[in-house]
Amino acid sequence: MEACFEEYMKRSTQIRRLSMPPEGAGGDPGRFYRAFNENFNKIKVLLQENRGILDRKVYQPLKHLETMTLETAEELITFSDELANTRTLEMVDVRLAWLIADKLELFYEKRYKEEITEETKNRYIHCLFRKQVLSYNVGQGYDRGRATDVLTDRYKDCILECAEKAEPFWKNLDYFAHASEATQNELMTMALFRATGYERAYYDEKLVRRQIECYEDYLSWMEELKLQRSCPKIDWEFEVFSGYSYLSAVQEFLYWESVPEDILKKLKLAVERAEAYVKAHPDNFRTDLETMETAHCAIDYYLGKTDFSRMVRIYERWEETADPTGYDRESVNANLLSVIFVLWMCKKHPEQIEAHRAFLLKAQKLTFTYIRNARDRGTYDLMQRYTGYIMDDYIELSEGISFRSYYENILITTQPTLYVHCSMVARIASAILDEALCLDPELLLYANGYETVEEILAHEEELRTFLYECCFFHDAGKLFFLDTINLYSRQLFSEEFDLIRLHPLMGWELLNKRESTRRYADAALYHHLWYDEKGGYPMNLTYQGNENAFLYQIITCADCIDAATDSVGRAYSRGKNFKEMMDDLRSNSGRMFQPEIVDLFESSKRLQKRVEYLITAEREKLYKQAFSYEHV
Repeated sequence: MEACFEEYMKRSTQIRRLSMPPEGAGGDPGRFYRAFNENFNKIKVLLQENRGILDRKVYQPLKHLETMTLETAEELITFSDELANTRTLEMVDVRLAWLIADKLELFYEKRYKEEITEETKNRYIHCLFRKQVLSYNVGQGYDRGRATDVLTDRYKDCILECAEKAEPFWKNLDYFAHASEATQNELMTMALFRATGYERAYYDEKLVRRQIECYEDYLSWMEELKLQRSCPKIDWEFEVFSGYSYLSAVQEFLYWESVPEDILKKLKLAVERAEAYVKAHPDNFRTDLETMETAHCAIDYYLGKTDFSRMVRIYERWEETADPTGYDRESVNANLLSVIFVLWMCKKHPEQIEAHRAFLLKAQKLTFTYIRNARDRGTYDLMQRYTGYIMDDYIELSEGISFRSYYENILITTQPTLYVHCSMVARIASAILDEALCLDPELLLYANGYETVEEILAHEEELRTFLYECCFFHDAGKLFFLDTINLYSRQLFSEEFDLIRLHPLMGWELLNKRESTRRYADAALYHHLWYDEKGGYPMNLTYQGNENAFLYQIITCADCIDAATDSVGRAYSRGKNFKEMMDDLRSNSGRMFQPEIVDLFESSKRLQKRVEYLITAEREKLYKQAFSYEHV
C-alpha cells in the first residue's frame, strides 16, 4: 500500500487514541479538560492532513477514471480493503471503502471488456466481490427498519447487482474450474451473499421467500456433480453445509411473526441437514453445534413443536456460558444477542413477560455491567448496534433497572461526548427556564397544560424536571448511529447527513414506546425545528397548537449554544467563545431562535454569567466525569 495511505491509517489510529481520556491529568477537572482539549486540537491537525490525502489521492483520481493507471487503481483497491479491515472495529470506514470499490468497478469493467484475460477477469471479480461485501456492511450499519429503507435500499440493490454481474463467471464451468483459489472463494461468496440483498430489520414475507430462493439456487449449484468433479480441491461437503446453515438462519428474519408453514418446512429441512453435518464433523472449528441447535429449536417454536419457555431456557444457557469479560465478536454475541432475542419474543407475546420476569431482571443487570465495562475494548460498532436493539424493545420492570438508567449507561459507554452534550443542554435550558420564570413567567403559559401564571409558579419544580428530562433525551435517536465525526478522517457523505437528520424521528419513536418516556418524545422530534419553521428538520412540523412550543424552543436554543461553543465534542470545528455565541443568537433571532428567549439573554446579565460558567467550568467537570467514568 502506498506510503501516504499507510500514514492515513496511522493518523486514523492516532485520532481514535487521542479521543480517549488523557493520562496523567489528575483529579483537577480544569487540568483534565485542558489536556483533553489539547488532544482535540491535535485531532484537528490530523483530520486536516488526512482529508488532504483523501482529496489528492482518492477523490481526484476517482474523478478521472479515463486516465487512471492500473497501478493507481491497485493502490486504491488495496486501501479500500484496509479501510474495511475489522481487526479494529473502531477503525472501519466501510462507506469510504465502498465509494472506492464502486468507482473502480467502472475502471476494472472497462479493462476487462477491452482485453479479456485471466488477469482482467480476476481483478474485475475482486472489485465486484469487495463492493458486494461492503454494500452489505454499509446497509447493515444504516438499517434501523422501515424508517431507513430510503437509505439502505441502495445498498441492498447493489448486493443483488454485484451477484448478477458475477453470475456468468461462476456459471462458466471451465473458467471457474481453472480460476485461482482466491477467485473461486470470491465467486462462491458472492453467490451465497446474494440472498442478503433481501434481508430487512422487519418481517416481510415476500422478501423472506426471495432469500430462500437465493439460497436454494446456491445449493443447487453447489450440489452439481459436474462442478464438484471439476474442482476436487474444494471441500464441497462444507460448502453445501454453509448453504444450508445460511438458509436455516433466515429464521432470524421472521421476528416471531406468524409465518406460512411451507416457509417453515424449508427452514426445518435446512437446519436438519446443517445440524447433521456439524454432528458428523465435531472437530471442524468453522462449525458451531449450539448455533444450529438454537436455530432448530426456534424453527420448531414457529411450527408449534416447542414452547416459549424452552426457547428462553436456550437463550439463558447462552448467557450462562458467555464470557462476561470478553469483547471479541463471539463474546459480544453471546452476552447480548440472547437478551435481544428474548426481548423480541416478548414484544410479540407480552403475556409471557411476567412468567419470565426472573430471566429479564437478571439479564438487565448482567448486560448493564457488561456494557458498562465495554469502553475502549475494540467493539464500538457491534456494541452500539446491539445496544440500539436492546433500547428499542427494553422492558421496564419493578425492581429492575429503569429505561433512563440503562439509556444513560449506554450513552456514557458508547458515546460519552453525546452524554456530555445532553447534560450540558439540560443545564443551559434550565438556566433559561429559571430566568423566564423570574422575569416573565407569562412566556410559559400553557406549558404542560398550566393555563395561568399562578399555576406555572406553583409547579416550577415540575416544569424544571420535565424540561431537564426532555433535554437529557432530546438526542435519543443518535443512540442508533455511530459517532462518525470523531472516528472518520473525512467529511461525512450526504447520505450520512441524511441518516443523522433522521435522529429526531427515531428518538421520538424510541421514547414513545414506553410510558416512562412518552411525555419527552416531542422534545426529541422538535429540537431541530427553527422558530420560523422555514429551516431545520423534520420539515413537516409546526409549533402551532403545541402547548410546549416555548419549552422546545428553549431546547433548540440550548442545543445550539452547547454545539457552537464546544471544541472537544466537535473536533471538526473550533468552539466559539461566549461573545461570538451571543452574536449568533442576535443574528438568528426570529429565524432559528424564539425572539423572547434571545431577549432574556440580552436583558439579563445574570443569565449571561450563568451560561458562560456552564460552557466553561461546568463543561470541564462533565467531560472529566464522563471520560473518567465518574458517574454523575
